[in-house]
Amino acid sequence: MTGRRSDGRVFPMDLRISEFFLGGRRQFIGSIRDITERKRITEALRASELQLRQITDNIPALIAYLDLGQRFRFHNKAYEEVFDLSFGQINGHTMTEVLGPQTYGGVQDKVEEVLRGYPVRYERDQMTSQGSLRSYAFQFLPRYGEGADEGRVIGFFSMGTDITELKRIDRMKTEFVSTVSHELRTPLTSIRGSLGLIAGGVAGELPEAVKSLVGIAKNNCERLIRLINDILDSEKIESGKMRLDLQVVNITQLVQQALAANEGFASQHRVKVLLQAPDASLQVRIDSDRMTQVLTNLLSNAVKFSPPESAVEVKVFRVAQQVRVEVADHGPGIPEEFRSRIFQKFSQADSSDSRQKGGTGLGLNISRALIEKMGGQIGFSSEAGAGTTFFFELPEWRDPAPLRQPFRARAASHRHRILICEGDLDVAKLISMMLGKAGFEVDIAHSAAQALACLARNSYDAVTVDLKLPGQHGAAFISALRGEERTRHLPVVVISAMAEAGRLQFNHKPLTVSDWLEKPIDENLLILSVRRAVAGLHSGKPRILHVEDDPDIQRITEAIVQDFADFEFAATLDQARARLREHRFDLVLLDLALGEDSGWDLVADIDALDPRPPVIVFSASDVDPADGQRAEAVLLKSHTSNTELLNTIQRVLQIPGDPGPTQPQDLS
Repeated sequence: MTGRRSDGRVFPMDLRISEFFLGGRRQFIGSIRDITERKRITEALRASELQLRQITDNIPALIAYLDLGQRFRFHNKAYEEVFDLSFGQINGHTMTEVLGPQTYGGVQDKVEEVLRGYPVRYERDQMTSQGSLRSYAFQFLPRYGEGADEGRVIGFFSMGTDITELKRIDRMKTEFVSTVSHELRTPLTSIRGSLGLIAGGVAGELPEAVKSLVGIAKNNCERLIRLINDILDSEKIESGKMRLDLQVVNITQLVQQALAANEGFASQHRVKVLLQAPDASLQVRIDSDRMTQVLTNLLSNAVKFSPPESAVEVKVFRVAQQVRVEVADHGPGIPEEFRSRIFQKFSQADSSDSRQKGGTGLGLNISRALIEKMGGQIGFSSEAGAGTTFFFELPEWRDPAPLRQPFRARAASHRHRILICEGDLDVAKLISMMLGKAGFEVDIAHSAAQALACLARNSYDAVTVDLKLPGQHGAAFISALRGEERTRHLPVVVISAMAEAGRLQFNHKPLTVSDWLEKPIDENLLILSVRRAVAGLHSGKPRILHVEDDPDIQRITEAIVQDFADFEFAATLDQARARLREHRFDLVLLDLALGEDSGWDLVADIDALDPRPPVIVFSASDVDPADGQRAEAVLLKSHTSNTELLNTIQRVLQIPGDPGPTQPQDLS
């Protein structure tokens, strides 16, 4: 009710009247309470809730609060619009009732995790009431109680953001980067290679003025290539597509190789590079190529910012259970205001640095990402006017297995003949000159039809193939080679601006490619790859069929025994049966879990062969002792070391002697 004060002001009040009997007479008692403050608080709460609902209803995201029983206690307008449900059909109902059993089944584990007190992030596709499929990024946050419920989860907040457009833009960016990769790398292959050959004197001695001009062009071409490679590496890291080939190596030897490779660059700047490292081997598990990239970046930065006639000092040493590498210069140091963003993309301490020093502003950002992906950390210390020290630390590898050994190419007894399958005339000519300079005889085919005609007329020791070969895609062309008896075992070296994408595609096909080279072409890598391919053709090694649907296990196993055996792969039973019909194998390495099929089903096909190759079961599944008698050996992936696998294969093949180096890898 409302009452009136003595001063005439009206106020809200709570009136309570009770009856009672006293001495047989009916009596009444009343009490009045001023509820002005309570009404003010209630109105404030109602206004606050209205304001909160107005805010959340206008946010283009799915916002909700659910209690411990997974019932909606709050939701915004977006939920009603997306699911085409009314307020009453959502409020108080469970997630299963609102989302539907099928959708809820896909997120049930996420809900259980947040109710255990862990924040959750995930993505899912949601069909809207308009019939369009939208992508959402969801975040679940636990809510903790108060008072008696303090420290206990009593519900969770949910927010879903529509990322459909972001995904579309990301796909466009990926397609653009892929196009730029191919369209820029192909012409740069011609430019870089041609300038390198000219500078090397392939066209005769050049006048000093011409040498200077060629040097300028070559340096700027290398700068452009570094920029493209850095942009592509940055994109790979962001999209999670950066693949690392982790091997156990001696970090000191790798640092020495990096120093030798950058010695010429340091000499140009009149800077010495000094190394201080222990004699004892310090082993780390890293991707050698990517680590070389990091070292090259740190060394080049140190050299560029060092004054002439000074020294860059490189130290390798052990810190606790870590291996630490330091690269120190005596340059001007890093400005204080720039230090917090030195590892950010496109960061330059001075806007003129990129022109004066030739940097892209991406090197340190990529280096940090690579070091972290290899399980390490990177940092720096700097003093104005005294220099800067960049360092990184990696866990020391203490497994007693031997280190990876470098490939040793076999000496060729005659001039090997190579067929170059390349649609770009300039690139084809460039590859021809590089291989000719290395002592190979070469023929060129500018289309798939020309290549097949050459292969029909002549015998070749290897072919190089561009994946964008005119007339037939490179993958289809390689398949055609593998389908013909004459070219079934012909080594193939893929040279393409799309080599990384091609490698991923070939992981799921039983095609043999000796090596993958990215454009622009590195002359030394090209020659090494072709020599390696030719050496493999004439190696006379045992041939092993590995029936395995996991491409990582395929690569690891091949690496373990690459020094004494050649591998072919099959990911399914049909592929394995086709391989057995086409070739004679000295051993079959068999996984038992092949999708819905069992590897045991292949044993009958193997038993029918004459001569029958021995079988080693190499699987993650336990094997019944009775079934194990059908194979010469049974190895369990999670319990088998590299050395045990290597020794077992050698024993079954009856290969005497030291099994040779192994590459420690996790085979589980």
